[in-house]
Amino acid sequence: MTLRGWADLYAWQLDRASRTPLTRQIYMQVRSAVLSGALRPGTRMPSSRAMASKLGVARASVVLAYEHLLAEGYVESRHGSGTFIAGDLTGLASRRRGAPRATKRAVPTSAQTFSDFERSAMQSDARPFNTGRTLIDARTAETWRSLTHRAVRRLGANDLGYTDPAGLAELRENICDYLRAARAVRCDPEQIVITAGTQQAIDIAIRVLLAPGDEVWVEDPGYPLTPRSCCSPRRGRIPFPSMPKVWSSTPACAWHLGRA
Repeated sequence: MTLRGWADLYAWQLDRASRTPLTRQIYMQVRSAVLSGALRPGTRMPSSRAMASKLGVARASVVLAYEHLLAEGYVESRHGSGTFIAGDLTGLASRRRGAPRATKRAVPTSAQTFSDFERSAMQSDARPFNTGRTLIDARTAETWRSLTHRAVRRLGANDLGYTDPAGLAELRENICDYLRAARAVRCDPEQIVITAGTQQAIDIAIRVLLAPGDEVWVEDPGYPLTPRSCCSPRRGRIPFPSMPKVWSSTPACAWHLGRA
């Protein structure tokens, strides 16, 4: 994915008291930002006019710095689009000398159990039986895009601040109406909590229902992050013959509208 415009937010600055020419300072700042990873490949650079205005220098100084960067392969020019950080920086990183290495910090014991949570949740689309991926065709994507734009256009000042921690009241009311009509479930909006996803829902349930030492049955194979949440150092594993306080399983067949 091309990152566009982030260089506009970079803290560009010049030292006019320095003996180093302004053109050289601009060149060195861009080069250092590229080698440090602050500006990633594909990032769009400000135009020479915008950069000159931001730094308060003549445009010619910026043009010369950009030409130097272009000659060394740090940036690339795209006709009609502008100047971008080069997509292929192979070999350029080796020119960096004396760069300090990041110190690896010790991970607290309480966090070691969850060291691979992120890797478990992020999976490639090409992986069979992966989680967190929905097959969406072009028509479905366009429908979502249209509905999202329509909803954003209706946003007001009250929609841009904090709301009920349980979720938007109107959304919970609509979910109740759907559950009554489609699933014959009798519920009230106060009984529904909107979460950001499966993992947050599991975490809230664990915090509310379980105490340290409580036993949980979790299906295997199943959602990979559930047993890691339940079997943390503060909760015991599962002696199977005993009766658990919580039993977690997934439906045999799941539907995008919530039917099971």
